[in-house]
Amino acid sequence: MIDYTTYPLDDDENILVLELMGRLDGDTSEFLLDSIQGLMDDGARMFVLDCNDLRYISSVGLATLVRANSRLKNQDGHVALANVPGTIAEVLRIVHFDRVFNIFDSVVAAADSMRQA
Repeated sequence: MIDYTTYPLDDDENILVLELMGRLDGDTSEFLLDSIQGLMDDGARMFVLDCNDLRYISSVGLATLVRANSRLKNQDGHVALANVPGTIAEVLRIVHFDRVFNIFDSVVAAADSMRQA
């Protein structure tokens, strides 16, 4: 199961933080992608995915991150990952997602990078 909460950063309403919780896998990926698409349909274009409470990611979950990133780029949007736990960070590094995504130690660092882009 995956769940998430969203909130705009206190100092920047243009950046939306999604706190991901649980597992991102074949059973949950479409839910997350549909949720991000709904937020995009409402006008959101800059997302920080806070992965602090993400416990597992499968290859389908990795593909979902790529799909979300592609959709956002096609609409001049940005996505960054923050607070990625050790095991998941290692998986991202092994599959070279650190070349595809901006990955930060904190939501604030991710948001600061987006503001400068």
